[in-house]
Amino acid sequence: MFFLTIKKEIVHNILSFRFIVTYALLFCLVLLAIFLMTDEYGKRLEEYNRAVGKERQWLEKVENMEDPNEQFQEVQRASFVGSRRPKNLSILARGLEGNLPTQVNAGSWGRFIQTSEDRLSKNMLFDIFQTPDFVYVINIVMSLLALLFVFDSVCGEKEQGTLKLLLSNSVPRDIVLIGKWIGGYLSVIAPFSVAALGGFTYIYISGNFVGSNDGIFRFFLIYLISLLYISAFFTLGLMISTLTHRTSTALLVALLVWICWILVVPNLSPVLARLIAPVPSRQVIDGEKQAIDKETQLLIEGINKRKVYGDEAEMERIQSAADKRKNKLEEFYQDRMRSQMSLSQNLARVSPSASFLFATTRLAGTGPVLYRFFQQAQEKFSEAAQQFQRSMYTQDLVEWSPQGPKVKDPDWFKADNLPHFEMFEERIGDSFNEALFDILLLVIYNVLFFMLSYTFFLRYDAT
Repeated sequence: MFFLTIKKEIVHNILSFRFIVTYALLFCLVLLAIFLMTDEYGKRLEEYNRAVGKERQWLEKVENMEDPNEQFQEVQRASFVGSRRPKNLSILARGLEGNLPTQVNAGSWGRFIQTSEDRLSKNMLFDIFQTPDFVYVINIVMSLLALLFVFDSVCGEKEQGTLKLLLSNSVPRDIVLIGKWIGGYLSVIAPFSVAALGGFTYIYISGNFVGSNDGIFRFFLIYLISLLYISAFFTLGLMISTLTHRTSTALLVALLVWICWILVVPNLSPVLARLIAPVPSRQVIDGEKQAIDKETQLLIEGINKRKVYGDEAEMERIQSAADKRKNKLEEFYQDRMRSQMSLSQNLARVSPSASFLFATTRLAGTGPVLYRFFQQAQEKFSEAAQQFQRSMYTQDLVEWSPQGPKVKDPDWFKADNLPHFEMFEERIGDSFNEALFDILLLVIYNVLFFMLSYTFFLRYDAT
C-alpha cells in the first residue's frame, strides 16, 4: 500500500497541468539564467584578461630597456594596478561578485579603488535589472512552485472525498503522509533536476569548469543544498495542507508564508540589527580620527617652537599615542560592524531562504567572505606597493645627482619583486565547513515541518 500511495501521487502530479507548466517554466528559466550569467561572466573574464595583458606588455617594455636609469624612471612613474579575477561560480550565485571593483590601484599617493573604464562605460540599467542567476531561480521561483505543488495535497483530497475513501481501507495515516511526501517531492525535483543537468552541461561545454574538479564538486554541493531547500518548502506546504480544510484557505496561507519568508524576513533583518546593535557612521569615526590628527599636530607644533634638545623623543611619543588612539577607534568600529552583521545574519536565518543563500554563496565563494578576502588582498597589495616604493629610494640602490637618479646595480629590476594583487582562495572543505551550519538549519526546518505535518495529520478530520 505504501508504494501504491507513492505511485498514485506521482501519476496524479505528472498528469496534472501544473506539472507541464512547472517543467517548461523551470527548464526555460534555469537554462536562460545560466546562459545569461555565463555570457556575463565571459565578459568579466575577458576584461580581466585584457588588464593582465596590458600589465604583461608594460613589464616586457621595462625589461627590454637597456638603460637602468630609464628603467628606474619608468617604474617611478608607474601606478601599480592589480586586477581581480572573477569567480567562475558566480554563474550560479552572483552574490557580491558584481559589487566589488575589478581593479585596485596602489599608486605613490596612497591606495584607492577604481573600476575599469569598460565597467564605467556600460549601460547602468544592467545594474537595475540584474540577470537572475541559478540560485535566484531556486530561491524565488522553485520555493513558490514547491508550495503550489503540495498546498492541496491533503485538504484537496478531503474536498473531493477521496481522502475519506483512502483512510477507510485501514491504511495507517503515517503511510499515507509519507507516501504523499515522497511521491510529491519526486514529482517536484524531477523537472528541476533535468533543468539543472542541462545547465551544468552547458557550463561544462562552455569551458568554465575545464581542469577544475573543485568547481564541479561545488556545483554538485549547491545542487544538493538546493534539493534540501526545495524539500523544506515542499514539507512546509504539506504542513499547511494538514492545517487547513479548504484549498482556497491553504493557498492564501501558503502565499502569505512565502511572502513573509522570501521577501519580508530577509529584508527586515538588517533594519532590526541596526536598531538592536547600532554602529557609529563611518563619517563619525573619520571625524574623530581627524580631530586626533589636529590635536597631535598642535602639540607637535608647540614642541617645535620650543626647540629644546630631546624633544624629538617627545614628538615620537605623542605621534605613537595618537596612532594607538586611531587604531582603537578603527578596531571599535570594525568590532561593532561585525557584531551587527552577525546579528543581521542570525535574524535572517529565521527564514530558510537566508540559510540557503548563505550556504550556496559560501560554496560559490561569492558571499560576504568574498568582500573579506578582497579587503585583505587590497591591504596586502597596498603595503607591498609602499614597501617597494620605499626600497627604490634607498642609498644602496640609487644615488641622486643634478642630472637625475643614477642606479648603482644595472640588474636591479626584477618583475617578481613588484607588488602583486592576489586574493586568497578558500578550499572546498573549508567552504563546506563554514556552510555546514546553514545546511543543518535547512535539515532542522525539514524535520520540524514534517513532524508538525505528522502531528496535525493524525488528528485531521477527513470527513
